[in-house]
Amino acid sequence: MTEKFKIEADPSRKLFVAAVGGSFQISDAGGLAMAFLQEGGKIQSQTSEYTFVADTRELESVDPALLEMLEQAFKMYKTIGFKKLYVVESKSADTSRQIREIAEKMNFGGEFVQSMDEIK
Repeated sequence: MTEKFKIEADPSRKLFVAAVGGSFQISDAGGLAMAFLQEGGKIQSQTSEYTFVADTRELESVDPALLEMLEQAFKMYKTIGFKKLYVVESKSADTSRQIREIAEKMNFGGEFVQSMDEIK
């Protein structure tokens, strides 16, 4: 993954995947939010049929200033009404720990997996 993020709805598998990579900064957040809204609009009336996947495998680090925004993102994922929620864990142990802590704080309710192959 060369770009910082990629948002994609896969109608054939009923997946909505938000992949993030690299060292994520405040300057990347606006573009990610716009892409999320744009792609999410394509499935707006069908979100209850889709599984949401936050693919953080290639995420190396999260700017500490973004942690509060990440909390809000987790809250939003819960309220949108996806069928299931998954986080594919980062290869970075520190980044995975940060994301797990935020998910627990927000009562995320999704599953943490090691690869896309584990998504059901």
